[in-house]
Amino acid sequence: MCAWWNCRLSPPKNGAKEYAITDGFTVAVCELLHRGVDLLGLCEVARKHFNQLETLLELHNLEHYKVLDLYTGGKSIDDFCLIYNSKKISAAHALDSANIRDPLTNTWLKAGVFVQLRLMDFEDLFVGLSHWQSRQTYPEGSVNRLRLGQALRTKVSELMNKNPTTPIILFGDYNDEPYHDSIVSGIGASRDTEFVRKRPHYFYNPYWICLGPRDEAVPPGSFIHASAIEGSGGAVYDQILFSSHFLRDWMFKCAGSIVSDISSLELEMVWSDISDHYPVLSHLVRNEL
Repeated sequence: MCAWWNCRLSPPKNGAKEYAITDGFTVAVCELLHRGVDLLGLCEVARKHFNQLETLLELHNLEHYKVLDLYTGGKSIDDFCLIYNSKKISAAHALDSANIRDPLTNTWLKAGVFVQLRLMDFEDLFVGLSHWQSRQTYPEGSVNRLRLGQALRTKVSELMNKNPTTPIILFGDYNDEPYHDSIVSGIGASRDTEFVRKRPHYFYNPYWICLGPRDEAVPPGSFIHASAIEGSGGAVYDQILFSSHFLRDWMFKCAGSIVSDISSLELEMVWSDISDHYPVLSHLVRNEL
């Protein structure tokens, strides 16, 4: 099981308000892990939070989860960490980032960072974490949004060229929805499982299921803000994408979901006090050999 959350502790925008690790944040992280999440990617975290996260895990008897620091500062901040279950993952280390300076526009494309994990059966797993620039920086329809996807794809292709069957998972707050060109044509992601099985260089994107009509119990997106999309109140900016390996060797019990049922009522707190993003979660298990 894996999950991704833009937790809003330290927004990368200059002058943005920073937030402390609150009881609400603690409840959210602990509940995700207690539900069985083995990989939890976070963004909008700063280096000062990593020791606090490790202490939080120890205090809640979750010390078998380890925190991998993926933060890099500078003008273009990469604000990630990966929390992983050391009972199932034996090693984790960061790889080169996929960020590039676009040679045509000279703009900085924060495509993402990659991590190499080693599962207990000695299989390698690569994980990409992305927090693309906002639509205020690169508006919808901007060629730079497509190039963000292409830059991430370039890094993915390097991994696939070395081993075409390598399992790869992409976590992201893309500030684009599953149907946008940056995701579909830039990264190369489809909602069609048969299409991806036949074209193994594509990714399966299960978060199309989070689009469209929904009942009152389900939020209008992973990003809840009136400005997200006019008239909708939210957008599915947070997604987890899977290489075709997972359609062959794994079974999806819950392909993609927005986690909006973490109780915070006892904290006298509404979710917007914790973050403007909900976590997203995918539950899959390896097929029996």
